[in-house]
Formats: sequence, structure tokens, C-alpha cells
Amino acid sequence: MHKIEHIMQLDIDYIKSFSEMETCNEGVLFYNKEMPTYYDANHAHIWKKIAEPDMFLKEIKNFYQSKSLIPRLYLYNVEENQLCIEALEIQGFQYESFTDDVQLWNGEYAQLSHNPAIQIERVTDANMEEALAVEMSIATFGEPELIKKAFKQTYHSPHFTYYLLRLDGKACCTANIFISGNQGRVESVATIESYRGRGLIGYILQHIQQESVKQGLEYLWILPINEQVAKVYDKANFKSVGTMKSIHAFTEGKSIHQIRQDS
Repeated sequence: MHKIEHIMQLDIDYIKSFSEMETCNEGVLFYNKEMPTYYDANHAHIWKKIAEPDMFLKEIKNFYQSKSLIPRLYLYNVEENQLCIEALEIQGFQYESFTDDVQLWNGEYAQLSHNPAIQIERVTDANMEEALAVEMSIATFGEPELIKKAFKQTYHSPHFTYYLLRLDGKACCTANIFISGNQGRVESVATIESYRGRGLIGYILQHIQQESVKQGLEYLWILPINEQVAKVYDKANFKSVGTMKSIHAFTEGKSIHQIRQDS
């Protein structure tokens, strides 16, 4: 994988912006008791080899149960941790596997036709509710109240900048960029359903690319949730640099696949 260490560090920095964190030998433990159902904020983030899988999984369960949270694990070093994967069911975990594309902007802009009906603006207190309404309309982002809590926390973080696209004055598309050091990652790309298929995402992504150049970022990443979305990002010159295998393990509740299918 191209520059995997950059991706992992950016991921940790990203989650730290809305979650508390404790370190362990195998990775880090994220938790946010104010948003207990927000998976990204409440999980063990593991990428190192696990020496004693059974003991490790028991400790993970104890840690999260002591905080009245569902034990949850995101495991990235899949090849070296097969013994841990085999121990998951014994320790009461369900799990699902992912192979996700990782895309990096190649520094080139797509050729977009000028559309005077499109206006892109930074999200401020004046238009925050409009941007939030767009995000809350996207079922794959989760429950509306959870989206609202997460949005308001990240919106006030200095590491995030949100953008809103209007078409003929109507707020219909949003995205944000998370920045840490010389890296950025595009997050929460959303378009109201009735406005999809018009290529609006390309315009807001290009605006973020232009802003990343102004800020001197060396890397601008985006992580698509499926192959169809990856093709949309590819048109905006976010090119695949490889795939990343992972495991999502949990003791109760819905899987990520189930949440996406229900939306």
C-alpha cells in the first residue's frame, strides 16, 4: 500500500478530534460516552500484532463495558492477526470484513464546465443549519440525531472546514476537509437525493482541492464507501493507490453492512 503509514496516522488524528483516546500496545482505544452509538468514536483501533488474542479481547470487552459502551474493534493488520480473528467468536464478537479502496488526489483538476447557477461557500454560523440539513438527509450517515451531534462537534474543531454548494440558491451538497499537518482528508460528501446525478460533487470536490493547494497540503485523501462512489471520486482525479483490508468486530448491534443496506 502506498504510504500506508500516512493514512493510519491521519485516521488516528481524525478520530481524536471527536473522541477521547487511551493507548495500548496494539493500538489505541477511542471512546466518547456522549455519543455511545457513534461507531467511529467508540472502538479499539488496532494495527499492530496481537501477542495474546484471548487476553487482548477480554481486555477490550472489560474496557468498553466499564464505560457502559458496546465493545467494538477495528482491526487493520489482518494478515498478521489471524489468530485474533479466529478468537473473536469464542470471545462473543461478531465480525465483518472489508476491503476498501484508498484514493489520493493526483494534483490535477478535472475539466468542469462553468455553471453560473452553482455557488460554493464555507459553512459558518449563518448557514450551518442548511449544511446540517443536507447531512441529516443522508441515511448512510446514521441516525439524524447522531449526525447532528457529530456535525456540531467537528464543525467547531479547528481541524475541520465545511463547504456548502448551492444550485440556484438551494443548499443541496456538502463536504468537509479534515487537516492534520501536511495531510487532508475529504469527509462527509453528501448530496440531497433529488439533486443527485447532476455532477455537483465534482464541483465541491474541486473547490476543496483548490483550497488544499492554497494551504500547501502534500496529500489529499478520500475513502469511498463502495465501488460506485469510488468511480465518482475518480472522475475528480482522486486515484486509487491501493486497498486496505480491515475487520469490524462488535458484541451487539448492527453491522456496518446492515446499516448501509437499510439506508
